[in-house]
Amino acid sequence: MTSSRNLSIRGRSLGPMAAGLASTQLIATFFVRDTSSRLSRGVAAMEHAGWLPVPAGPAADTLRDWGAALGGGLFFTLSVGIGLTLATWSLLYLWQRLFSARPRLLWSAAAVWAALVVAVNLKGWVLFPTLLVVFTPLVTAMAALRRTPSPEPARAGRLWPVPLLTLVLLTAMWATQLNTQLFVTIRDQLLLSSTVGRSVNDFYYRYTLHAAECFKSFAQKTVRTGRLQAMPDAAAVQRWTRLLADHDVVAIGEELAADVTIRISENGGLILMSPRAERLETTQQAFLADPRQWLTRFSQVTDRYASFRRLTFVGLLVGFPILLYIMVDGAIGRIAALFARGAVLVWVRSAVCAGIGLLLFIPMLGARPQPLSSGSVGPALSAAHWHQRVAALRHIEKQRLDLARYPQYKALLASPLVVERYWVARDLAYSRAATANDDLLALIKDPHPNVVCQAYYALGERGDRRAIAPIREQMLQSGHWYTQWYAYRAIRRLGWQQTPSISAP
Repeated sequence: MTSSRNLSIRGRSLGPMAAGLASTQLIATFFVRDTSSRLSRGVAAMEHAGWLPVPAGPAADTLRDWGAALGGGLFFTLSVGIGLTLATWSLLYLWQRLFSARPRLLWSAAAVWAALVVAVNLKGWVLFPTLLVVFTPLVTAMAALRRTPSPEPARAGRLWPVPLLTLVLLTAMWATQLNTQLFVTIRDQLLLSSTVGRSVNDFYYRYTLHAAECFKSFAQKTVRTGRLQAMPDAAAVQRWTRLLADHDVVAIGEELAADVTIRISENGGLILMSPRAERLETTQQAFLADPRQWLTRFSQVTDRYASFRRLTFVGLLVGFPILLYIMVDGAIGRIAALFARGAVLVWVRSAVCAGIGLLLFIPMLGARPQPLSSGSVGPALSAAHWHQRVAALRHIEKQRLDLARYPQYKALLASPLVVERYWVARDLAYSRAATANDDLLALIKDPHPNVVCQAYYALGERGDRRAIAPIREQMLQSGHWYTQWYAYRAIRRLGWQQTPSISAP
């Protein structure tokens, strides 16, 4: 067993973590690339058969782009990669500090690691998630074990828990805002309201669906490919094709494996099969009575990625904020080291990190919903400070008020702030004004994808079928997968149905 003297797992050392994250990024990039290549072939097959796929047009072209694979891979690096890397690094750090004479801790960790590999493959073998779970901790541990410790002042060494306590206090402070609106508030107050924040937000929305496609279940896919086998006649093929299309399962030819193959058995039963030959058997009568239920059950039977999705979510929710803290702490440490040493350096790092966390937290407090009277909503929409205007817009959305009652909103349609245009678009879903549709049709051409998504959402909620044609036209011109996803859901909500032709709504 390597002694603690041969380890270098210092609070300021990011080498092992960087190695672990680099291995995650490499594996995840090929994971996204492989999934995107298969989806690209599926999109081509759907288009060849005359269906409307998602993504389509310019957005579908990104499936063949290595840049999108790198961006999608980064999503896994900043979620599951960070979680596994931090867990490994923290375990070795604590072992060095507190338990170096007890190798049982490492054996216990190895057992947990093996259990995690089993859990990821519990419903069937999944290659890339297994590679991520195996190699990310392994590379992190090997990089940590190979590093040679550098001298550390004794007083500073005794203060090693201080940064950890600072992180715990910041976590406890932010946990007070943990609710269903947390991510919405962070987006409004910290992302959409600043240039740097918008860059982070835009990166997420441009590449997140490339990553999400890797572990979606059958039910979570927007448009699914299907193949019909052993049908008794052409009339049955046509009947089943229409039925499945109503549930966003479109029939394709034999050129590639479909998401689901539906076959009528010799005894008249119905078999649903996945590309991996997983089967769900039922009767034609039962399926026809409730197709949605059976497609959902098929999704549950064939979903091999549920455990990996949970692992990714935990990594994103817990690991990413911790890595952000470590990076900020490291940057501050490098700057502060020019002026301070030892214990003073530790206290300076922790104090500055705490101050930054507090400064970012203050806008969150100001974003708490404030009760507004019916007479105060209009003046709030014309307030000098954008926080008040957004608070009024959120109040209108929550109460489902008619935005057209407040003519002040017209000025916000061209607001330079994305967050204001976003909420105006969402509020128009509940407006009864005849001009609301025109406002929304203008907003689906907005330069920012978040605004476009909410304009599509609002058009779908309003129920005016005349919006189907312009939505589809704009959708097919878009190079943004996320906005196409919203557009497709909007036209489906408006009653549009898949047909073997994309030439007419």
